Amino acid sequence: MDLLQVLWCPFDHEYGYVPRPEVFWRDSSLIDVEAVAPPRPTGTHNDYLPNPCVLHPERVTDYPNWDLPEGVADALEDRFEQLEEETGWSYWSHLSVSDGIKVGGYPTWTQDPFWPTCPTCNQRMDHLLTINSSEFDGESWRTWLPIEDTPATGTIWDLPYEERTRIQRPPGLMLGDMGGIYLFECPRCPDRPFAYHSDCS
Repeated sequence: MDLLQVLWCPFDHEYGYVPRPEVFWRDSSLIDVEAVAPPRPTGTHNDYLPNPCVLHPERVTDYPNWDLPEGVADALEDRFEQLEEETGWSYWSHLSVSDGIKVGGYPTWTQDPFWPTCPTCNQRMDHLLTINSSEFDGESWRTWLPIEDTPATGTIWDLPYEERTRIQRPPGLMLGDMGGIYLFECPRCPDRPFAYHSDCS
């Protein structure tokens, strides 16, 4: 299977009051139907319906943020502080986990990490996909704001609200209070069990 489809029901669901996602793995060689725009449901939260858009994926290297083991974080604290004093770059805000909607890497937790356990093999599931409300926040924009969206003068926060929102939230999603949905899978088990978790600020 080489094609991942993520669908979700755009109504509040019991846990987290967010859409309920489902994942489907398919063999793209067996799909001969042209993609069509799905009908937009009525009566749903507009914040749960992504704006039609085109993706321009970029490969980046993620480093753990909330998932950095406490002992490692303690051992590196002085180096992180020195780095920030010398360069102005914060490991936690600028150099660790990448923000936005992404496949793989580390989840961009808004609250404490929550890694689900596979119901079949009882091992920790792998992070598959993060769907965030925004592509960057008040600090991380310095790292994760695309060059083509960078204002010619000033910062992103100097732009009018509507223009800044279009850049910060291009899919138009608002999950919880600027939160996200994290999708997990277990690639070790034949049926690839799936789970999700959501959080918000």
